[in-house]
Amino acid sequence: MNTFSPPTLIETDELRMRPFVDGDADALFETLLGDPVVTEWLPFPTHRHVAETRAFIRHCRLGWDSRTRFTWALEDLQTGRLVAAIDLAPTPPRAEIGVVTSRRVGHRRRRAGLTTLLQLIDWLLTQPQLHRIHAYCALEGPAASTMSRLGFILEAKLTSWEPRPNRGIVAGDALLFAITRGSPNARSRIAHRLASRHTQNANTPDGIES
Repeated sequence: MNTFSPPTLIETDELRMRPFVDGDADALFETLLGDPVVTEWLPFPTHRHVAETRAFIRHCRLGWDSRTRFTWALEDLQTGRLVAAIDLAPTPPRAEIGVVTSRRVGHRRRRAGLTTLLQLIDWLLTQPQLHRIHAYCALEGPAASTMSRLGFILEAKLTSWEPRPNRGIVAGDALLFAITRGSPNARSRIAHRLASRHTQNANTPDGIES
């Protein structure tokens, strides 16, 4: 029996991370999975109809029920807007994490989103069954800079790793980023970044993202 159980809910001053519900389908389609700008470098096709997104949410629920895959919505506490999706696939001693963020004006909360992700990663690094968290990023996509900001280390370039159907690429290259519990000062780096984000939040006027 899989006993791995990440937090269902994480809240910061600005964002809430929670499982997707059926009522998220329209917003998830419009701001993320149906947006060709967001999905350009992802390894699955852009959703063409909201029915595909509803099926995706059902699949997410099955992952939670089986404790094999965990997918969260990231929503703005002030506006209720969906700003990102976070996916975690644990296969101890490692776990793969993925993040998809909205590119729409009014939905981009990069700084606040990083703070929420850092809290999740900090929790993951305390779990005795997990020793490694990794992510795959398209070379041409925007995710690589996010992983670096989170404290992940670039380990390798993987050749012909996964499809990029929205670019017509059968087997595209990827960058492998990872952070390990045994790496020097891994948790202290996370703590430092959390403290830095807190300082930025206090000193940055509302509506301005770093």
